[in-house]
This record gives sequence, structure tokens and C-alpha cells, in this order.
Amino acid sequence: MLFPKESIQLLTRVMAKNGWIELPARGTSMYPFIKKGDICRFSVTSTESIKKGDVLLFRTLGGNLVAHRFCRMVTRNQQLYYLCKGDTNLKHDEAIGLDQLIGKLTWIERKRRIIHTTDLYAHVWGRIILTFPMIALLLRFYLNRKESFQV
Repeated sequence: MLFPKESIQLLTRVMAKNGWIELPARGTSMYPFIKKGDICRFSVTSTESIKKGDVLLFRTLGGNLVAHRFCRMVTRNQQLYYLCKGDTNLKHDEAIGLDQLIGKLTWIERKRRIIHTTDLYAHVWGRIILTFPMIALLLRFYLNRKESFQV
């Protein structure tokens, strides 16, 4: 979702003041872990606490606000960047710099139920989706079929 620069600045100020922010989920790139309408809480995080499989909130260079799964660090021009990917996306996102990072997902509220990222379900799903990337293709196929029947 495209956000004006001022909105991103406001969001980061709220994060700095409160230590967290809650945002509604849109899109299907993290399905079924995050579904449309889920409320996602993102917290301020340190680079040392980010580990493979975490869902990071970041802004793209194009001004989009994205929450995708952290896959690995990459080095470009002697600088470290985060490489992330949506669970149903077939390719990684553009590598993001530390200055683009906003926070880390701590929990999801779905139908008045809280799913913490430390829950077994969240941990296992993160490991599965990173270990078996072919699942993204199957999920994308499912979502495309589902959307074509809803039209």
C-alpha cells in the first residue's frame, strides 16, 4: 500500500513514542499466517533481535508499507541489507536497508484471538515456509483460483 512520506514519518514517531503500533492487514502476500482484516502489532526492534523467519515492517523505496518475512542478510556495496519475502510471493522483495526498517511483528489479532509470534504455530509456520519455498507457489495458485471464483 502506497503511503505518503508524511504518513511514514508519523507512523515512525508513534512507534518511537509508544514502542509499538497496530495496523490492519491488507493483501494476501502473508496468507494464511496473516489474513486481510487481521490487526497486526509491530514493535520497535533492535537489529540484534531480528532472526530468520521474523515478520518485519518496512517502507520500500517506492513509498509502500510492507510486512514480509525476513529470509537473510545480503551484502551490497559493502553494506548489509535485509532480504524479505511474502509467504505467497514467488520472489524476494527488493533488499531493504536499516533506515527502511520500522518494526517487527509481535502479535496478530484475528477474530478477537491473539496469535503471538512466539506461539508454536507461528514458529512452525515460519520454518515450513522458509524451508519449502514451493509452498508459496501452491498458496499463490490457491489464492488466484479463490479470487477468480469470487468475481
